[in-house]
Amino acid sequence: MSSLPDQPFGTPRRWGVFVAGVACLLTGISLAITSELGVGSWQVFETGLVEATGLGFGVVVLGEALAALALAWFWLGERPWIATLVLAFGGVFIGALLDVLSTPELLAARIALLGVGAALIAVGVAFYLAADLGPSAQDALFVGIYRRYEVRPAVVRFALDGSLVVGGFLLGGQLGAGTVVMTVMVPALIEPALRIGHRLADTPVPAALARTPRIAELT
Repeated sequence: MSSLPDQPFGTPRRWGVFVAGVACLLTGISLAITSELGVGSWQVFETGLVEATGLGFGVVVLGEALAALALAWFWLGERPWIATLVLAFGGVFIGALLDVLSTPELLAARIALLGVGAALIAVGVAFYLAADLGPSAQDALFVGIYRRYEVRPAVVRFALDGSLVVGGFLLGGQLGAGTVVMTVMVPALIEPALRIGHRLADTPVPAALARTPRIAELT
């Protein structure tokens, strides 16, 4: 689970980065939703499952979250931990923010909201994962794959998000231009944000991130 088993409950530095990451992540999700330009990759997949199975949205969300956690645990060794529990209640914070946010009428303002939201999501995910206090259900597979197989985080994130979007769309899920933007923008920002997050939290940098990118080796 954690690369710091001797400090399972974290240090002040790790908790500071964790709190900052969770705040950025939930705020970014709220801004992206408020833009009304498209849902995230998991939401495309979830709405697709609803269309394909006829089950309620809540049942689908719970089922896919449990399946993702179980797969990440037994396949990749990423066990649920503090962040898993905290982020399970993230919807409460998002709902509170959505109550005070309103969608702008101007398209340019909505695009700006989406861009800021996507950037905050990338920073938020990177920071809370760098704090090494466990993954959310949605990020368990992401962090488990890049840590275990030492694949670049940006590549893993794009592959996972892209697969969810394509699969969800084929099942009849919701899809918008903003979905495509987030599917590209979040992976592009995730690696620099992870480097900063690990430095601030003073946690070990995973091998997939510590390794010099091949393009840099050739220059």
